[in-house]
Amino acid sequence: MATTLVQARIDAALKEKTEKYFHSFGMDTATAIRIFFAKVAETGKIPFTIGLETEDFYDAIVAEQAYQEYIDCGKKSRPFSELLKELDS
Repeated sequence: MATTLVQARIDAALKEKTEKYFHSFGMDTATAIRIFFAKVAETGKIPFTIGLETEDFYDAIVAEQAYQEYIDCGKKSRPFSELLKELDS
């Protein structure tokens, strides 16, 4: 099986916090990412609910920041809020 490198910029505090959970589950960050990718490939869906309810609001903010970083690097895409509108249709 051929592999490829995936890179992402992540807030250092967020990375540190999540890695503690990954390690408590007996895995490293790369394994957690592979599990996420495999689940999306298997189901064709993101394996958790994305919404704008209060507890999910932080996720939306992070997604918007990631989108802005994407645009700042000269890439073209659509904002997360537009994706949510499409999903609700």
